[in-house]
Amino acid sequence: MKMEEHSGMNDLRKISSMIQNYSVSCPEKPDKRYLFQIKVYWLAIITLLSVLVTFVFCVLWTILFKLEDATSTHCGYRVKNYLPTISTAVGNYPVQRFIWTLVIIAHSPIRLIVVAIYYQYYTNIIKPSLHWCVVLLRFLTTVEVCSLVVLSIFTSSDYYSIHEKSFVTFICASELNMLISSILLKKGRITKTVMTKLEIRSLKYKIYFTIFNMTSFAIAGYCFLRHNAYCESGVYTFFALFEYLVVLSNMTFHLTAVWDLAGVSLVVDDNLNLTYR
Repeated sequence: MKMEEHSGMNDLRKISSMIQNYSVSCPEKPDKRYLFQIKVYWLAIITLLSVLVTFVFCVLWTILFKLEDATSTHCGYRVKNYLPTISTAVGNYPVQRFIWTLVIIAHSPIRLIVVAIYYQYYTNIIKPSLHWCVVLLRFLTTVEVCSLVVLSIFTSSDYYSIHEKSFVTFICASELNMLISSILLKKGRITKTVMTKLEIRSLKYKIYFTIFNMTSFAIAGYCFLRHNAYCESGVYTFFALFEYLVVLSNMTFHLTAVWDLAGVSLVVDDNLNLTYR
C-alpha cells in the first residue's frame, strides 16, 4: 500500500514538472515586452524612397507641364534652358509644393530619431577626446533636417529671403556633416574597436559620396555665377543638373545608415516608450 502511495506521489511530481516546463517553454505571447518593432534598416530605406520618389515626381511633372515657365530667368526667353531648379520644381506650383512639403514634414521626425541613434553609435566607437565632434555632428544633422523643413515651407517664390537663408544653412550643415563624419570614422575610432565588413563598406561610400557631393556643389555654384554673368544658353541647365546631383548624393550618404545601424531596431514597449536596441 505504501509503495502504491509513493508511486502515486512520484507520478504527481512528474506531471507537475511537465506542466511547469510547458508553461516556461510556450509563452502565451511572443516577445511581450514590445508592442512594435522595426529595424532602422527599413526606416532609412522608407524615408529615402519617400523623398526620392517625391523629388523625381516634382521634377518630371514640372518638365512635362511647366517647363517654359519654370526655366525662365532674368535673361529672358531668348536663353534656352531645359531643366528646372529644385526650388522651382518643388516650390513654385501648388501640386508639387503640397506633396513635397507634406513628405518633408512627415519624414523629419524619423530622421531626428535616426540622428539620436547615430549619436549613441558614435559615442560608443569614437575616442572620448573627440566627443565634442560627436556632439557637433548631432547638432549639424539636426540643423540640416530643420533647415530643410523651413526652406520647403517658405518657398523661394513667396519668401525668398527666408528660403535663401535656410538653403545656405542647409548646405553648410550638410557639407560639414558629411566631411566631419567621414574624417571622424576614418581617423577618430577607438583603437580597440574592430570595424565590421558593413562598417568598412559604409565608410568607403561615405567618402565617395562626400567627394562627389562637394565636387557637384562646386560645379553647380560655378554654373550659377556664370549664368548670372553671361546669360549663356544651357548653363542654367547644367546648374540645375548638378544641383540634382548634390541632393541625390546627400540622400545616398545618409542611406549608409543601413550598414552602420544594421543590427539596431526601433521599439515601442508596453508602456508606450520609444527606445532602440
